[in-house]
Amino acid sequence: MGKIFERPQAIATYDCLEDHHLSPVAVMNYFQQISLEHSASLKAGPYELSALDLTWIVVKYHVDFWQMPRFLDQLQLGTWASAFKGFTAHRGFFLKNQSGEHMVDGQSHWMMVDRRQNHIVRVNEVPINAVYDVEDQGPRFKMPRLARIKDWENERQFSVRYLDIDYNGHVNNVCYLAWALACLPAVVLQTRTLKTLDIVFKEQALYGDVVIVKDREIAPDCYRVDIFNANETLLTQLQLQF
Repeated sequence: MGKIFERPQAIATYDCLEDHHLSPVAVMNYFQQISLEHSASLKAGPYELSALDLTWIVVKYHVDFWQMPRFLDQLQLGTWASAFKGFTAHRGFFLKNQSGEHMVDGQSHWMMVDRRQNHIVRVNEVPINAVYDVEDQGPRFKMPRLARIKDWENERQFSVRYLDIDYNGHVNNVCYLAWALACLPAVVLQTRTLKTLDIVFKEQALYGDVVIVKDREIAPDCYRVDIFNANETLLTQLQLQF
């Protein structure tokens, strides 16, 4: 496990829902942001990787929401890297309060892509990744496969806007969570608190695509959501337990 990188994180009103609590989408934005800050602090960030025609892509997230932070809360946001093995790397995250209590914990798997060749590379064989100083064998998380769903209860469509695109040229991964939440009944979002979130990213969406979001409640307060493109290619799977 690599050294923990952390910094203070204030909760702004524009990151909150109508109950003044932090939105799950904002949490994922925080995690994405600090992962880039961490790599940049080690001189292995997006500018350095771009010069090498390399980039990171996230493939899995598991997030536990123990308590939802509120507007004006002062938190510590942290991340660390571990288990660079083969084609995957592990990254952990946390949001904790001033008393040291963890409010949100996240685990993730990432892959590194050679943009010239358009294929993934072995992360522990890329010289720039030595700055993370992690072992091949380190703490990892295992996420069960998400069940395939045949009969969906709801379906909505969204058009990919230019502002949905990140610097890798495809849809920012946080957008998939926003689309999934937008597909759920409003009463769920107004009366329930998200407890756990699992996301598996399969394929990418691009500017101008139409995405189709399908959901089903598979257990009390537990929703499965799959996101497809117009060709019915599966882009992302999510499971949300409230």
